Amino acid sequence: MTRVSSLSRDELKTRRKSLRRRRRISISQALWRFWALSGLTAAIFWGATRPAWLIHSSAQINVSGNELLSTEMVQSLVPLSYPQPLMKVEPEVLARQLRDRGPIVSAEVTRQLLPPRLNVRVQERVPVALVLPVGNAEGSGNQYLQAGFLDAHGAWMPLASFGLGSASPQLPTLQLRGIQPHYQRYWPQIYETIVTSPVAITEIDWQDPNNLVLETALGTVYLGPYSPELEQQLATLDKMRNLPNQLAANEVARIDLSNPDVPSVAVVDTAAPGAAVNSGTNP
Repeated sequence: MTRVSSLSRDELKTRRKSLRRRRRISISQALWRFWALSGLTAAIFWGATRPAWLIHSSAQINVSGNELLSTEMVQSLVPLSYPQPLMKVEPEVLARQLRDRGPIVSAEVTRQLLPPRLNVRVQERVPVALVLPVGNAEGSGNQYLQAGFLDAHGAWMPLASFGLGSASPQLPTLQLRGIQPHYQRYWPQIYETIVTSPVAITEIDWQDPNNLVLETALGTVYLGPYSPELEQQLATLDKMRNLPNQLAANEVARIDLSNPDVPSVAVVDTAAPGAAVNSGTNP
């Protein structure tokens, strides 16, 4: 059998030199790539901080997604001091501050190099009810008793939220008076029920926790304390649509639906102005 001749010392030495040379070349290439990338990053950062890459004014903030808030209003909510280097802007921080400072559910902020500007996309809170002030609300510290707006989830917004711009948004027609912070958890269900009522409802008065009062197309309605029976109460009100055929609007003092199974109507006593006479009415 033929023996395989072992490698000579010279051949082994040559191979080791070749491996070392390849290793040096590989390390050199890696270092060159690192320094080239570092240089490019530094050059981009340097260039972005030059005067040509500054945000000079709010005019360089491009706003999208807004329907109720004016572009100027959203731009004014972005907490930047001008001029501001574009690369020093922290998009996530600005997005969070926008949500905190205005009637905004979500915000997304991105930087754009050419031309240098910020792109801001927002999703607004939609006001569904106008909160009417109650008593000396301005000094009470209770924002729910002050003039403002509520969205469908019960978040309160000041009147000034939608005040800027050439065109003011259409205000919600539903008015609300006397809501308290501890009622807020009930508001989403109440609003959903109210907005789907066949009988138009224009105002909710919740100043008395023992009597939720509605102003409706059929007159003033007393519901008693808020309860899950609200949907049944409004269904009973819908069955009383023929009431205007029986009584004139100025003859109806109030409709009592605190017990929706036994509704009653208080009529104005023409013999004694200002007095009301209770009269049971079946829808």
